Amino acid sequence: MMAQWSPVLAIVLLVPACAVDRVDPVARASQQIIGGDPSEPSEFMATGMIVARGRLICTATMIARDVGLTAAHCLKTPQFGSLGFTLDVDASNGTEDVVDIRFAHMHPDFDDAVDPYVDLAVRNDIGVFILAHPIDAANEQIDEVGIGTTVEPGNQLAMCGYGWPSYSSGQFGLKRDANVLVDRTDAFEFSTAPANPQPCNGDSGAPLFVDTPEGRRIVGVVSRAVGRSERCDTGAIITRVAPYAEWITFASADRTEGCNAGGAGSLLPLGAWLAFARRRRRTPR
Repeated sequence: MMAQWSPVLAIVLLVPACAVDRVDPVARASQQIIGGDPSEPSEFMATGMIVARGRLICTATMIARDVGLTAAHCLKTPQFGSLGFTLDVDASNGTEDVVDIRFAHMHPDFDDAVDPYVDLAVRNDIGVFILAHPIDAANEQIDEVGIGTTVEPGNQLAMCGYGWPSYSSGQFGLKRDANVLVDRTDAFEFSTAPANPQPCNGDSGAPLFVDTPEGRRIVGVVSRAVGRSERCDTGAIITRVAPYAEWITFASADRTEGCNAGGAGSLLPLGAWLAFARRRRRTPR
């Protein structure tokens, strides 16, 4: 699933509600699951595509009938058009049933300086979008602090995305899934093993899941590649969901013009924000 990810993992587009800087499209910076299999219709029914002008930008997952979860960098300014979301499983012949994204909320502390963050760090690469109208989707639950879910090296996590099936394919837009292996973990991110299956271009924002007694939960979303390889062979860096659960809940209810969903610090525990401040000044390992 990781083909040629440049450090920025996905084409970045603008939703009209958000005034953010325009950036050049970088589709190959997004991440398909290399070594994955086409998803069955009954699997991962809430996972779909963020698109612009009918083309795949990133992967995202519905967590409410009109709210989706993805990576923050997937919600940046598009050069042309606006962002939409679809549950279409195959974009090779165009996209169907696209719903406009009305509001896009990147985490207020999202750090877009990619080069210093090619290894585990604190990039806050998580975002929430709100559709113009609700859709009929089997919504997924997110992980939360205190639930007791664990992500440890050696764990296998289910993942679903729309990226390249091999780094040289240059084709993506088909929903695929796989079980990926956790390599290393940290407080706000973890990485997948540099072996197939793994994410690739088009898989940015894709969900990784853990099964709990209360049902499946999203424990992470794909952020970027480890290092600077463009061959999807170094593993992926995943943003943990639990540290941002309160912000996600708040942003999911924010129907106002703007990107920061309440501003820096909204609802996150003071200790977490102090940890952000300390860790963002540390050299990534």
